[in-house]
Parts: sequence; structure tokens; C-alpha cells
Amino acid sequence: MLKYSEYKYKRIDLDDFKNKAIHLIKNFNSLSSAEQQIKYIKKLEQIMGEWSTYASIASLEYSRDTFSKKNKEENEFYDNIQPEMQEISSQYADALLKSPFRYDLEEEFGVHIFNLKEIEGKTFKPRIKNLLRKESDLCNKYTELISSAQIDFRGNKYNLTGLGSFHSDADRTTRKESYQARFDFFEENSDKLDSIYDELVKVRTKIAHDLGYKNYIELGYNKLSRTDYDDRDVALFRQQIVDHVVPITTKLNNQRKKILGLDHLYFYDSINFKEGDPKPKGSINHLISEAQIMYRELSNETGDFFDMMVNEELMDLENRKGKAGGGFCTAFPTYERPYIFANFNGTDHDVTVLTHEAGHAFQVYSSRHQPLQDYYWPTLEACEIHSMSMEFLTWPWMDKFFKGETERFKYLHMAKSLSFLPYGACVDHFQHWVYENYNATPQERKEQWLRLEKIYLPHRDYGDINYPKTGGIWQGQLHIYQMPFYYIDYTLAQTCAFQFWDKFNKDREHAWKEYFNLCKAGGSMPFTKLLNVANLRSPFKSGTLQEVVSEISMWLDNINVENLTLENNKK
Repeated sequence: MLKYSEYKYKRIDLDDFKNKAIHLIKNFNSLSSAEQQIKYIKKLEQIMGEWSTYASIASLEYSRDTFSKKNKEENEFYDNIQPEMQEISSQYADALLKSPFRYDLEEEFGVHIFNLKEIEGKTFKPRIKNLLRKESDLCNKYTELISSAQIDFRGNKYNLTGLGSFHSDADRTTRKESYQARFDFFEENSDKLDSIYDELVKVRTKIAHDLGYKNYIELGYNKLSRTDYDDRDVALFRQQIVDHVVPITTKLNNQRKKILGLDHLYFYDSINFKEGDPKPKGSINHLISEAQIMYRELSNETGDFFDMMVNEELMDLENRKGKAGGGFCTAFPTYERPYIFANFNGTDHDVTVLTHEAGHAFQVYSSRHQPLQDYYWPTLEACEIHSMSMEFLTWPWMDKFFKGETERFKYLHMAKSLSFLPYGACVDHFQHWVYENYNATPQERKEQWLRLEKIYLPHRDYGDINYPKTGGIWQGQLHIYQMPFYYIDYTLAQTCAFQFWDKFNKDREHAWKEYFNLCKAGGSMPFTKLLNVANLRSPFKSGTLQEVVSEISMWLDNINVENLTLENNKK
């Protein structure tokens, strides 16, 4: 049993790697049988897995300490050779698609690999390599700028994650001042953030034009391997959110006013209870110990999995200076292990981010025996089903973390999950507008954001805090900068996770089997076909979202939210 600290790491020899890979690819279609081609594919999978493992380690170590010069250099090395890797992958895709033994390869690996390689061939040509490097550099500039935040607040310095714990404080003045401090940082850096994004939009549009696309939208979808739906399907789904979810979030907003005893809610009134939102009880080590018990009781599979994560030190959860913000899951193909990265800050988010990323980690661990690395992870909207569903599947054990505040947490979690859908759709709509109108100025982008807020988030009121009223609040959303169009995925997956919540309430054992089957399938099928594996209704189908949120609305209506006070929970 290796611990993460014992993993081997090195910079690959790019020339040697390319020679090996290209030799395999060039000889691939001169082979005389499907059996020989299958052996070559497995050899190529092995060396690509080594590169992917080293690149993942380099990226993770940089996220763990962005101040380290060595970490930055190693991460930049792998970022810089990414276009070279993409070129090799493109050559492999071309060779595979030309195979005279396609039927036999489909029997061995499934049909979906050919769908993936066909769409991959539309996303790369050698002539865009320098543009891809520039895009990567700009993404790193954003990461460094956000990670550099050292915000003075009441005599102490905090990064953005550390400051976040004050956003849910019971005291209204504390909440407002903490948000003001956050937005002061963004206002001071707004021009830099505008410049980075402006360059990213231009670079991505240039890449799209060089590849023959009208704009970046179709290319962005292809880069996300969306083989079974397009932007028209997504637009219709966004409209369902406006029609069926926004009215419910407005109702939730009115409930919060009553609970908090406020005549009007401002953006900084981002809590649900007078005493403040529920917080997990205990240290990080205590929470992890409780999570081990939880996962052992959930299933044998999750118990073994989470014990492995703890024993092999495959998690970094502590927030600290120089550490990149946010949370994510990565994986190391050579070792067949995932890794959970997060920044605990003493809020309820600590528990949801742990269960969320554990869902990702459990999925990729469960699909580690898929025959191809392309199948280890599904496309992103399917990935988020595992993570968001895990948040709900672990509800029966939330008392381990929240004690007397468990029911308050469940209400908060559901309210947050439901309220997220309009925000996620707003982010997605904004990105579509940006890449359709790629010559827009930074000011025009901000004005468009404000117009979209009125549609998707009509209850938002920033009061006398100026920065978000200028339309720049989206500058704090990492996905907009670094992962174009990867945001609607959360809303699509949330629609599916709500279905798992309902299934788990009705038949826990059967729901777990469906969830585990979905995890094991990995990325061996596209999004809509994976839904069939777990007997989930497609979010794109008319009526699905309306039916799903109506179940949740009834659950919310049956809760006497005014009794969810800290005092009543302790009785």
C-alpha cells in the first residue's frame, strides 16, 4: 500500500515519449489483425497513463502550494506540453477511426470510443498549439491572481476561502462587511480580471475560427465531448428553469424573510436561520473519522473506498496560505487512485464539499477497470451526477456532523441545491452570449450579466455594495475563465441527483445498486445513455424538471421552517 507521498514523480522526456507513442500509432494500421491492434491500444494506454499521472501530480502539487516556485515550474511544464499531447491524441484518434477492424474493436471496447475520437478530431490541428499554450497561460494568470488574495478583515488577513466563513455569520453586519471586503478585492483587480477574460475570449475565438467554426460555442461543446445534445437542447433546459424553478426560489426567498425576521433581503443575507447557518461540529480529523463510519454503513464498497482514501493519505482538506481555492477531485491512472482536494472553513460547505468530491472519487475508483482511460471519467454533466447524488445519499448520517442542527442542515442543503439551478443557468446563458458576441467590450459583458440576473435571479439586491451592481460579480466564478460551458453540467446533474434523493427515500437498497452501476459504467457511454443505466429521466425531456421540483416543493411545504430554530433542535 503506497501513500500519496510515496508516489513516483518526474518530468517525462517529451522526445522519448513522442517517439514511443508515434511509433505505436504509425504502425497501428499496418497490423494484420484486430488482436494485434488491441495489444497496441493497450500499450498506448499504458504510456498515456504515465503521462497523465505525472501531469495530475504536478497540477495537484501546484494547487496545494501556489507560492512554491518548483510547483509552479512543474505545473507549467505539463501545461506547456499539453498541446503536444493533444497532437498525439489526435493522431491516435485518426488511426483508430481508419482501422479496418472497427467492428472487432467495438466488440472489445464498445462503440462510444469511436464517438469520442470522432468529436476529438474536430477540436485540434497542429497549427493551434501556440494558441492553446496562450490559453493555458491566461488560465494560470487567473488562478494566481485569485490565490494571491490577502484580505484584511477585522485585524486579520484571509484568502477568499477563509473569508467565506464570515459570509454565513449570524450577525448581519459581519456578513455585510465580509462581503464588502471580498468585493473590494475584486473591484481593485477588476481591470486585470477584465483583461484576462478579454484575452481568453479572443484566443478561444481565434482557435475556433482557425478550426473552421463560426464561434467558440460548438467547439466548446466538442471539447467537452457532448456527443448527444447541443446548445439548442441546453437553451430549452434553461427555459424550464426559468418557468419552473425561479418561482419556487422566490417562494424560498419569502420564507427566509419570515425566518430571519427581515422586511427585505440583501445579497449578504445569505443565511437561512437567525442563529446563523448550521456548522459541522469538531476538527477536520474528527469529521473524517465520522465520515469513515458513515461510508462503512452506507455500503461495503464505499466503506473500503473511504478507508483507502484515509489510509493512503489521498485527501488535502485544510485551508491554508498559498493553497488554491475551491475543491476538486483528480486521479492518477498508473496507481488507480483518486485524490480529494478541498478547503475547509468551518461552514456547512465543508460537509457538502467532502461528500461531493467523494462522489467523484468513488466513481473514478469504481470505473478503474474500464478498458480505456477515455472511459475512466464520463463527460462532466454525468460526472456531477455522482458527486451531487452522493451529497443526498449521505443524508441519513448528517447527525454525525451537525448533531442537533441536522434538520436545519437538510433544509439548508435542499434550499441551496434548488436555488443553485437559476444561478447555474445564468452563468451558462452568459457564456453563450459572450462567445456569440465575442467582440463585445468588458463593459457590455457586465451590462449583459445584469440583464440576465433580472431573468434568473430576480430577487437579488446588492444594497449599497457597489461592485456587484456594476455587473462584475461573475469575475469570481472560476469556471467562466477556465472551463467554458462547464457549468450547466451542475444543473443537469442536480436534476438527476434530486431523482436519486427521491429514489433513496423510497428504497435505499435499490437506489444504491442503481447508483453503483452508474459509477462502474464510468464514461463508457454518453450522458443520455448513462441515464438509462441508472433509470433516470433526462433533464432535456419536457416535463422532467417540472416533475422533479414539484416533489421537492411538496417536501419543503411539509416542513415547518419556523420551527427549525437552534433552540428547538436542541430539545
